[in-house]
Amino acid sequence: MFSFARRCLALTCLAAPAFAAAPPSAEVARTQLVEAITCQRHLTPEQFDAMAKVLMPAGAKTRDEYDDGYTLASPLMVLGLPVTHVTSYDGSSGEDGVDSYTAYFGSAEISKVAALAKMPPPVAGGYRREVGRHDLSVDRVDGQTVLYCSYDLRSH
Repeated sequence: MFSFARRCLALTCLAAPAFAAAPPSAEVARTQLVEAITCQRHLTPEQFDAMAKVLMPAGAKTRDEYDDGYTLASPLMVLGLPVTHVTSYDGSSGEDGVDSYTAYFGSAEISKVAALAKMPPPVAGGYRREVGRHDLSVDRVDGQTVLYCSYDLRSH
């Protein structure tokens, strides 16, 4: 007969999968990705990646032609415009220590995205607006308009 401690350990092991976090719903994933990209919610890179994976087509690879990004099964509406590709950058893996999250708007006009993001006039061709301790930026990268948030650039 098992001791009380062994029975508790066995029950804990059996119950552990039931306590594992369920993946977020597509609605939650969409909301949190948009909030992270627009500097409204700071997700960890791992949380961002988990949200993006929920919105990828079944069986799709994470890495694609955009390198380490996520091509979504259906467009994510960011600032009212459709986005089908997002990326995350884990600052702890680089020199700057700054996490950032990016939405790719394809051929959308940079001025249109900047206006929707309520950006001040551009400096050196790019747009940037401080959002608390973070920077929201609109720029052109490899012929595409991108919106990205760089987190925790300034101290409290």
